[in-house]
Amino acid sequence: MTLLDLELHCHTRYSPDSLVKLPELIEHARRVGLHRLAITDHSEIEGALLAHEMAPDLIIVGEEAMTQEGELLCLFIHERIPPGLPLMEAIERVHAQGGICGPSHPLDPRRMGIGLENLLRYAPHFDFIEVFNARLRDPDKNAEAARIALECGVPGICTSDAHTLAEVGISRTRIRPYTSPQDFVAALREAELVPHYSSIMANVGSRLAALVRELKLLR
Repeated sequence: MTLLDLELHCHTRYSPDSLVKLPELIEHARRVGLHRLAITDHSEIEGALLAHEMAPDLIIVGEEAMTQEGELLCLFIHERIPPGLPLMEAIERVHAQGGICGPSHPLDPRRMGIGLENLLRYAPHFDFIEVFNARLRDPDKNAEAARIALECGVPGICTSDAHTLAEVGISRTRIRPYTSPQDFVAALREAELVPHYSSIMANVGSRLAALVRELKLLR
């Protein structure tokens, strides 16, 4: 059986800290052997919807939604989750439209993770937990998230959190083919995680992208 290589956390120019263009992203994803690519821009799905029209066989429409408790990675959605909702309400809105969700970099306080208390409190409501984020500079935080996911019986995913083309696909989640978002979650329980940390320059790249976007807006 052919397994699918997935990039489940990726940003584009529709995020304020990325300059990645959709056609280039799609081309790059195919070139590096990805079978599915989730576009998860910050509190935005416009780019993901456009990319899905361009490559429906490749793109999963997603969003990295900002909740009151921290960031929530949403997949297989078709309606934007507005920022500023309580975490439980955001989860319910994702599920109401047939999507799935889980916390991104949950134990990273510098990047709006939901934190340990909320991770434990809301674990029964998550479809997955991001247990490896390639941009997280403290490996212990990834390891702790993985331990908690295992103890709580929630599937883990491994992502690049790519903001630049060079990062796309450096970390992957590898699963069997699936037939629905719910079957996707079932497949995650037997997933192979392929972790690889990004260069520190990746974080520099997103900061530069944010600066470029800000300067253009000021002109």
